[in-house]
Amino acid sequence: MPDTLYADVSEWQVGVDDTYPYPVLCIRSNDGTHRDRRWRNNYDWCVRNADSGRLTFFIVYFVWRPNWRQAVDTFISQLGTPHPKMAVMLDVESWGGQIRGNQSAGINAAHRAVGDYVGSPARVIGYGNVGDLNKLWPDKPPGIRLVIAAYGHNPPYPGKVAHQYTDGSGYGGGLPEGAPPFGNCDMNSADGYTAEEFARACGVRIDASAENGVPPDARLARRRIQRRSR
Repeated sequence: MPDTLYADVSEWQVGVDDTYPYPVLCIRSNDGTHRDRRWRNNYDWCVRNADSGRLTFFIVYFVWRPNWRQAVDTFISQLGTPHPKMAVMLDVESWGGQIRGNQSAGINAAHRAVGDYVGSPARVIGYGNVGDLNKLWPDKPPGIRLVIAAYGHNPPYPGKVAHQYTDGSGYGGGLPEGAPPFGNCDMNSADGYTAEEFARACGVRIDASAENGVPPDARLARRRIQRRSR
């Protein structure tokens, strides 16, 4: 069965360049209202390489915080018009107990807002470890796809579309612990998916053009959100 490997990077790694070898890349936009310092380099590289076909698609993630409205506004202001070969990932973590309790209402509200912005809730996936997802986000949108962080093992989980198998510290079990140009970093495997199948599972049409496949009502919703963010 094919597996699609890809790196997950932020300002804690060097900026991406043309030595990156995989057909998918995941980059951070913001952590709450903090804007990732590698954003411009990483996003521009993803856009160029998605347009050229070198990347099948890419994922942009932001860290969910209880001030989710400001986090979503920051995310939208980073992107402007979202690229059609982009999925969005909500990073849901407790951060050592900083976030506690059932946060489903706020996470689902952020999911809806971002889904309106990109034109489809299918293009918004989630991320977390099993414990955090169960405690912080027990009531998830039906059918949502998830990236499950689990180092040294690969647990089943409803909706799992990929597995973050290492943070670069030796958990790969023979799989890469990183990728050029980053060195060791968070690495993921979409088990059993080609890159094209992984894109479709994340709601991305790999033949998409800038407005292709986005219905007029979704475009209007996106523009309203962009105006409100500005």
